[in-house]
Amino acid sequence: MAILFFAFQLLHLSDYSFAQTGYPLFDLAQYLLFSNKWLAAILVFVLSLLMAMGFNNLISEKGVLKYNTVLPASVLIIFASIFSFSPVWLAVFFLLFFLNKLLGLYQKERPYAVLFDAAFLLGMSVLIYPPTIFLFPLIFIANLTYSAVGWRNYIIPVLGFISPLLIMACYLFFVDTLPLYKEHYLRMLNLFLPSIEISLSQGIFFVTLTILLLSAFKELAQWFIMKSLRSRKAFIVFVAYLLFALFSFFTIAADGLQHLLVLAFPIVALVGNYLLFARKWWWYETLFALFLLSAIYFHLSQVFGL
Repeated sequence: MAILFFAFQLLHLSDYSFAQTGYPLFDLAQYLLFSNKWLAAILVFVLSLLMAMGFNNLISEKGVLKYNTVLPASVLIIFASIFSFSPVWLAVFFLLFFLNKLLGLYQKERPYAVLFDAAFLLGMSVLIYPPTIFLFPLIFIANLTYSAVGWRNYIIPVLGFISPLLIMACYLFFVDTLPLYKEHYLRMLNLFLPSIEISLSQGIFFVTLTILLLSAFKELAQWFIMKSLRSRKAFIVFVAYLLFALFSFFTIAADGLQHLLVLAFPIVALVGNYLLFARKWWWYETLFALFLLSAIYFHLSQVFGL
């Protein structure tokens, strides 16, 4: 399935300009790709596979779902297939490890290293895609959820988060560009009401996804108290992640519909849980089939200009 979507993407390479974004680590990534659209498409394909396998393993290892299944990986590949190369891809790759660290707080008596690493990874993602800074409060939500209430657990994330920012700031200071980047970041993080044009194929895809997600929320609400303690805590983190990521959509830096890729992990966790435990098989199988077909239709519309 991933190869099919990759083939579709090669048939309609995006018109990405590779212009300087003002995001230090992403501009470095563009330089390493030689501003080549084919290399960018290959990178997106590799990242989608790595994220699908990585998140599927995370779901299993952290006890989010009761059974081992490839459903989360399948949903992630379908969802991510409609997004082309952008800063969001690299940022979300870092967020996978960020989430892994947060869910690793379960039953940790002294999670200092875990919290520092999580915050450091989030700081790295901010240097790639600034709106991810709005996920910082998620660290404190995870602290409360996993009962990590010691005062060090709230100071250490701040130190971890600012560490990569300070390292980058020192470099930019020595090359006399720090004021420019500082002004750019502050402007990009201003709140802004986005205006987005959605094509018919995108509309069909997101309407189908919305129905699937609403069904997933309903299923979770009905069976939440029946889940294991570890699973309940994980879903609290995922829902909080979803809300913070949605809020970050209303910034100047938010890359239009590409920003929705930031929502991939909570969406996949919720939908995967729904597809695994829903009782109305005819309904969820129909929704999943429509979800898959809407993604295929999106790519066909891009290839043939439908």
